Amino acid sequence: MNSANVIRVTASLVLLSVSASSVALAEKIITVKPEYGGELNFILLKPDHPKAAVVLFPGGNGNLRLNDHGEIRRQSFLVRDRDEFVDRGFMVAVFNPPSGMEDLLRPYRMSEMHSQDIRAVVEHLKETANVPVWLIGLSRGTYSAANGAIRLKGLLSGIILTSTPTKSRKKYTIYATHPNGVIDMELGSIKVPVLVVANKTDSCAGSPASNAEKLSKAFTVAPKTALIIFDGEEETKQDNCRWVSQHQYSGFEGKVVDAIADFIKASAK
Repeated sequence: MNSANVIRVTASLVLLSVSASSVALAEKIITVKPEYGGELNFILLKPDHPKAAVVLFPGGNGNLRLNDHGEIRRQSFLVRDRDEFVDRGFMVAVFNPPSGMEDLLRPYRMSEMHSQDIRAVVEHLKETANVPVWLIGLSRGTYSAANGAIRLKGLLSGIILTSTPTKSRKKYTIYATHPNGVIDMELGSIKVPVLVVANKTDSCAGSPASNAEKLSKAFTVAPKTALIIFDGEEETKQDNCRWVSQHQYSGFEGKVVDAIADFIKASAK
């Protein structure tokens, strides 16, 4: 593995201006059928000439809470910035749990069945446009992104992990096998480029920025790894993992999207 490049970025707090109406006009709900059966709906946004495709995995329970009109009601980082990726030339898929599943629990996110969910979405993207596909996860969504890279050999061009859980609480089902969260997954088998993004002032207990370098070094055979640590505002509330928090890059999301886009484009050269 190439040694990880560690970049520390001071995040100037710039409020993003997001046009929800322009996003909604471009969005489609796509239904795919994973190999095990059932259905999965995801949101698709496609620019005219995409350079690459990204699958966005939100954190928490992963449920977008679509209303009757197919509009997203749960707007966390990555999800609320989906149009920012489109503006940078990427086709975007926003992942949602399979039909009948309200919560993507951690064990499920690491399962073979979940990799079939991911495969169905990725294969649809490749049929839509013949471009590289990357997986991008936030918080618990990084379990999904890592699982895809571990199991879907040859389908993906790389993964991005943001605010990655590296400490499990004892009350979690996975604590016995994954006390270090994503670090305890089979990261040493991943053979695509990896970018790890963290925020120095992230107060969410499970994703301390102090563990980000350890995480990046776990990708022992990845052809390229990089670590970017932002320096956001000090968090006033401890263990804050909510939507508007330093865990979710509140106030400088555009800078994070820029860093992700630059890594994807540089990896294609």
